[in-house]
Amino acid sequence: MVAMRFDYRDIFQSTRLAFGFQRLWIQFVGLLKGYLAYLVLTYLSLMLAGKDFSWIWQNQGLLPCVRGIDLPWYSWILFALGVLLLVFSWLLAATGVARATYMHLKGNTFYTWKEACSFALKKKSGSILSTPLAIALIAVFIALGGLVIGLLGRIPYVGELGISLFSQIWFLAALFLVFVILALGVSFILVPAILATTDDDAFEGIFQSFSTLYSQPWRFILYELYLIVISLLGFVVLAFIAKQAWGLMTTILVWGMGDKYADLSYAASYHLQNWIYTAVAWSKAYLGEYSSYLFFSREFTALDLPLMMKISSWIFAIILVVIGGFILCYPLAIFNAGNTLIFLILKKKKDDENLLERKDREEEDEEEEKVEEEKIEEKPVEPKKRKVVRKRKPAIKKRK
Repeated sequence: MVAMRFDYRDIFQSTRLAFGFQRLWIQFVGLLKGYLAYLVLTYLSLMLAGKDFSWIWQNQGLLPCVRGIDLPWYSWILFALGVLLLVFSWLLAATGVARATYMHLKGNTFYTWKEACSFALKKKSGSILSTPLAIALIAVFIALGGLVIGLLGRIPYVGELGISLFSQIWFLAALFLVFVILALGVSFILVPAILATTDDDAFEGIFQSFSTLYSQPWRFILYELYLIVISLLGFVVLAFIAKQAWGLMTTILVWGMGDKYADLSYAASYHLQNWIYTAVAWSKAYLGEYSSYLFFSREFTALDLPLMMKISSWIFAIILVVIGGFILCYPLAIFNAGNTLIFLILKKKKDDENLLERKDREEEDEEEEKVEEEKIEEKPVEPKKRKVVRKRKPAIKKRK
């Protein structure tokens, strides 16, 4: 078991906990599935709106978005479905990373990524969805109640008088609605960690979301700010190191392969820059000249290459996309691992309970299975009883 101080200093462990193949792979697989669903549905929504596939590919590449585009209602439904699938995939991946982090903190180094994914998908997928959905429904019902009160206020004389006399009640209801909306935001952040560490259902997720917001609001806000800064710094450091490694690899291979590799690398960079041009433009808009330390430092143009070189450059660019995906997953894994630590800290602060010291349902079930297997193995095998075959005595012939 990893020793914790149960204060803000524990959050700095998130960079180390996230930097592992297990957690990065879980984050990458979850992000990839959600991204592919979003990519396909967004392309379909734009194509149904009359946009040509080649136009979408040239203008938006691998990062399509419908902002600023006039779409019919059915295209909006497809786009919203893609966003929902992306959010659901994010919550599943966050739960898997949180579960793997929790088991690592408990000292269970043999807990595999498959077990973490199975825990999130098969055991907690319903709770992951129902927790924020239930809180959102509470907010909707309160808002509908306010709408009904407003309609009753249209009644002549009585309506105006009732609204004015009971205005303090309507204000308290609105205040509670704000509290519920804030709890909804807390649930999107903490529910994966809550379900991963408590191994409980949606009711526990709802209760802990409200309890955390009510009893530890300032710690939660400050800890999340710490975590966001740590995640961004982790991404910047890893992206900078990765770019330096890319430059070093290019230099060494150019020494051996010559201009052929330089052309191959240049063509792959050209493809990649076109595919993610939206992200490159955002980085230049927000980071300015510092974006060259993380993204491309210049504009690439198309090269006239032989057919095999073109195919190789496409393969090279696809591999670069995968590498970039892993780099992007690192700050996300830091965020999810850090939220696991934050919930463990807040749970200790508000309930004086160390979740690392208790056994959850999954661990209890595993122990019961091991005990049953040991009983079966230790059970002595009774030897089979041999049947005793009695030989009949030969009949004695009587003498005549």
